[in-house]
Amino acid sequence: MKKTFLAALFILGSLLPALSQAQQKQFFFTTSDSVQLYVRIAGEGKPCLFIHGGPGSWPKYFYALGGDVVEQDLQMVYVDQRGCGRSGGSDRNDYSLARMVQDFEELRQYLGYDKWLLMPHSFGGTMATEYAYQHPQQVQGLIYVNSTLNINNSLESYVNEGARFLQVPVSELRKPGEPVGQALGGVVQKLNEQGLMYKMMYRDKAMFDAMNAVMDTTLNWQFGSKVWGYEEYGQDFTAKTASIKLPVLVFSGKYDYSIGPEHYKTFKFPKASYRVMETGHCPYQEQPEQFRKHVKAFVAKLN
Repeated sequence: MKKTFLAALFILGSLLPALSQAQQKQFFFTTSDSVQLYVRIAGEGKPCLFIHGGPGSWPKYFYALGGDVVEQDLQMVYVDQRGCGRSGGSDRNDYSLARMVQDFEELRQYLGYDKWLLMPHSFGGTMATEYAYQHPQQVQGLIYVNSTLNINNSLESYVNEGARFLQVPVSELRKPGEPVGQALGGVVQKLNEQGLMYKMMYRDKAMFDAMNAVMDTTLNWQFGSKVWGYEEYGQDFTAKTASIKLPVLVFSGKYDYSIGPEHYKTFKFPKASYRVMETGHCPYQEQPEQFRKHVKAFVAKLN
């Protein structure tokens, strides 16, 4: 889960007025605490904020690997979170959940959207849920793409399934009473040593290799290194889902062992529909046209 998905160089944009910048494909937005966030806007339709996972990754792994198919139906707003990818870091080392949510809300106001959709992937589900919980009037709907809303629950899946692929008992990887997060590093190391890491996210190793091809560890990794020091990210966000009465579409993969193939069953959204696909962690990469079909149908029903 601490794996870097980062990649590529960035193009510097000038600081222009909001309306003008919104027409640009890429620019930097400065937050109220002076952090520069890299933003890329692409596509036509209802505005939709993509909230990338990692934690500490960046959105290129989505739009470079098939996720851009949704740009035919949505205006996608891609932002490298503070301390991630092409964005700057916080001089105050503020990577709290509240600050991440505030970044998104400041960007929405800057772009002039009354409402937007949220499309979180993986760890991004935690931030999207908190944003929707705090700002329901600004959210038109949510599209959860193989998202965790309880990181410890997902890590349990990761360690247990990792043991299965390694063909060893879980007790060999995790000491009795040991927090699941402490066992993670050893599991990842052993999976890497045996060339089995791809099985946690994909059935096809070539797709795992394609995902790794957009990595670049020279880019900003501050958030990825500091997030584990914030207890709020470890809370069970499914407890908040019952009070989020917005339209919700949830994607899950039958072979997504990084999140847990049945993790979505813990969600309690009152207005949710679910699409369980024959994929691993990245349905937009594995079945892009089917992914787009479900997103398009969901968006078409929104007011």
